[in-house]
Amino acid sequence: MRPLARLPLDEGAFRQKYGPWAVIAGASEGTGECYARELAGMGINLVLVSRRQAALEALGEALKAEFGIAYLAVLQDLTEDGAGERIVEAAAGLDVGLYISNAGADGFSSFFEDNTAAAHRLVRMNISTLIDAANGFGKGFLARGQDGQGQAAHGKGGIIVMASGAGLGGQPNLALYSATKAFEINFAESLWAEYHERGIDVIGIAAPIMRTPTLLRMVPEGFDVSDVYDPADVTHNALAGLLAGEPLQIVPDGPGQEKQQQVQADRKARLIGFVEFNKMFTGG
Repeated sequence: MRPLARLPLDEGAFRQKYGPWAVIAGASEGTGECYARELAGMGINLVLVSRRQAALEALGEALKAEFGIAYLAVLQDLTEDGAGERIVEAAAGLDVGLYISNAGADGFSSFFEDNTAAAHRLVRMNISTLIDAANGFGKGFLARGQDGQGQAAHGKGGIIVMASGAGLGGQPNLALYSATKAFEINFAESLWAEYHERGIDVIGIAAPIMRTPTLLRMVPEGFDVSDVYDPADVTHNALAGLLAGEPLQIVPDGPGQEKQQQVQADRKARLIGFVEFNKMFTGG
């Protein structure tokens, strides 16, 4: 597989800031399973969400046996109306410090006019569900920072939005996938700008092509998947980037990849500039 240097990650600091519970939406396999395994290795309990109950239970039981964590398996199709609100409700009563939006692809590889049903599923999964879940968990993270008298203080928590390099620009056969992933990138950056100085970290991941079960099911026979990334490397760096306070992480991939690290730096500088500009109007 394609090498990706792993960023340093202080597991103790991560657990203290984002534990004791994390919610992973899209947890049954691939990047979701990689997130679950690394978080469990830190001793963080998990709410595992997907539309495949048996896979969630199997993963949860394996991680419980290996790491001694607690888990909750939540059956939820992320493309359904109201899915984000139901995910928040399922985690009610737990001290959640991390939400990972890890929604996958769903029937996107086609010409736009040939599959509008899949297009609407992508909008619900990558936009509507994300909005509602981020809103619910974000308010919870702000509440975690209140003092004993209910006065607002620094928040405590984090949100990871697994977007895609496809969101950096349009692509054929990926019209709605590309568009919804662009929404995820901009939404994550905007939340970072609103939350970062209030103690809540948000990062968007412009993910590359990775060797996941989804990829292996999609590619035609004979397609070379040797030069793709290991999803465990990508998810590790996402966790490290969140703790480091980064708003966006672009994993170099595809045409123009040699310029993408500069694109990441430029987007962060632009975002910081808008944060300061906005303070002139908000007074803080």
